[in-house]
Amino acid sequence: MKYTAIIPAREGSKGIPGKNLKILCGKPLIQWTIEIAIKSTFIDKIIVSTDSVLIAKIAKSLGAEVPFLRPKELSSDSSKIIDVISYYLNELPKIDNFILM
Repeated sequence: MKYTAIIPAREGSKGIPGKNLKILCGKPLIQWTIEIAIKSTFIDKIIVSTDSVLIAKIAKSLGAEVPFLRPKELSSDSSKIIDVISYYLNELPKIDNFILM
């Protein structure tokens, strides 16, 4: 069985501002997550959910899909991840099995 990986990576963060773009051992944090998903034998599609043009650009350059930028109402500190996932499952073509990374 193959899965679609959904990687939430919003721009804002109270704890560590811009954390998905912070460099860790020479790579942006988002790159580490995407590379692990690419290496998985269970994942055949990678979707990054972001509200950032820069995160989207990096994700696409690494082979992930960013079908659209996440709406503002799903990008705040109070946004719930279940609402983000529900939004993506409703907006994208059929996704039978997914994993949240």
